[in-house]
Amino acid sequence: MTWSEGVRKSTGLLIGAGASYELGLPLVWELTTELKNWLTSEKLRGFNAGWREQGGGHPDEVIEDFASVLERSDLHYEALLGYLETQWRRQRSFAQHYHELYSWLVQMTYHLLYARQINNAGYLARHLPLFDGIKSLTDGGKTLRIFSLNHDVMIEAIAARLGIPLHSGFGPATITLPLRDEAGILKGRLNAAVLDGATIERGTMPFPNPPEPGIYLLKIHGALDVFAFNDGKDLLKLMPDGDGPEGVIAALRAANEDLRYIQPGLPSGRVGALNEIAYADDDGVMQFLRRTLLAGAFKFDVRRSQVLPVRMLEHFRANLNFVDRLICIGYGFGDLHINTALREWLDASAHRSLEIVNPGIREIPSGLLHLAPQITLSQSGAADWFDDEAGIERPQNQIMLKQVSAAMRKLGPVLGQKASAAYLAQRQQSAMDRLIVHLKGLPKVGGKPDLGSIEDAEATVHKLATDLKTTEDEIMAGLLAYLEAELLRRRRRNETDLDPTRPDGPRAGGRWWASDRDSRPYRLHGLDRRHPLRGGRRHRRGEVVDHRPDQG
Repeated sequence: MTWSEGVRKSTGLLIGAGASYELGLPLVWELTTELKNWLTSEKLRGFNAGWREQGGGHPDEVIEDFASVLERSDLHYEALLGYLETQWRRQRSFAQHYHELYSWLVQMTYHLLYARQINNAGYLARHLPLFDGIKSLTDGGKTLRIFSLNHDVMIEAIAARLGIPLHSGFGPATITLPLRDEAGILKGRLNAAVLDGATIERGTMPFPNPPEPGIYLLKIHGALDVFAFNDGKDLLKLMPDGDGPEGVIAALRAANEDLRYIQPGLPSGRVGALNEIAYADDDGVMQFLRRTLLAGAFKFDVRRSQVLPVRMLEHFRANLNFVDRLICIGYGFGDLHINTALREWLDASAHRSLEIVNPGIREIPSGLLHLAPQITLSQSGAADWFDDEAGIERPQNQIMLKQVSAAMRKLGPVLGQKASAAYLAQRQQSAMDRLIVHLKGLPKVGGKPDLGSIEDAEATVHKLATDLKTTEDEIMAGLLAYLEAELLRRRRRNETDLDPTRPDGPRAGGRWWASDRDSRPYRLHGLDRRHPLRGGRRHRRGEVVDHRPDQG
């Protein structure tokens, strides 16, 4: 036995947007589509007109500059934020205006993600069990370190559902926040764990030491449930407001909707603040919680200011050294500071290994090619990978649930809902047609079915119900077949539109489906632009697979 074979491997996860995709959270381009569908150039100008009426607003030069990049189809939301950051540095006379637009766009991004998180309770409940395999990484008293680049609370929800102890590097100090109704009357309290600025600057976070069983979670890019307070010096993380995943979501909802500072005369009746939550403390004094989402092109750049302390990146680097097997799930290697940390971590020891999990992975990222013997590529989605790791075999209905979800998201939010509604309408019409056929078989009186001719009404109703009854699996299978047929139809239409020999030439420049530019799920090569988590087998290192990596 070699030295490396005798050492117990410590496993960690680095998760990006693709890891939360199967749980209903968007990838970069999906979120960009939602943002641009909501924020058009015309609407931006309208907002500015309204801001000016209230005594604020921005110069036309700034608004038109932002509008020009907003209209570009090749820029996702982080590139838009990066552009505003760049102009903030370049255009010194307009610096404050670009900075305010940047903060406003981050706030809009927060609200889009927040809405996805709290409005998908049913979807989340159905899909969380697909991630039960993560528990195998904590069984036997093991510590699982998870480094998250995401802003959502999916890991918290998974841990709450499975009863896995979760440590986030906050505490033991806590704070209670007063929740108020629309009249400003106290209605409850919300607990939060505190991470004070002095602890952050000391370079250590209060994770249990020696390590305890469970998940050690470090959110590197801020989160929906993490806020700065005390003038930005300290951080707090919301604690669940109840048991299970529902308690995690309830706390997030309470912070955003029931922390208030009531101000009669304002349109909403409460004070609003840019990228902050204004609330009244127990003495009625206005306080602020500052949102911590870190987005754009200059994360952890010392030339830029950011709400999340820069030292958080050092905490990531330090905690990464406790891991010798890192599973990278749903990350597209688009952040230089993360890529550098990964390269240095892997370079430090030949006994460390990196597995990149991505259903579209085809090659090792160029910056890591010199470390190829330590890297494995796995063509798999997050839930499938966890099942593989835990040895879980899913029943057919859960497999179909994943396939239906994948097909729905390939179509995009708008077309997916339309296709689902069309299928259900088709089923209802089919049931109605069968009922009509049954009624036509009855004797006629005055040209109409004679219901009085039914001798045994109970038996007839039972027979009719049996004829019309459909199991959930049958409905799921039918829906999957309908969605796949719709995808095939659109793919063929796309190929026709791209045909240079057609009389009117290829449509829309041959890049996106001309019929579906709002959700644009496919590129020219037919790859799924928005659903990276299709099921698939693992591909060992060195193998070339057929799809391109494409996760946010």
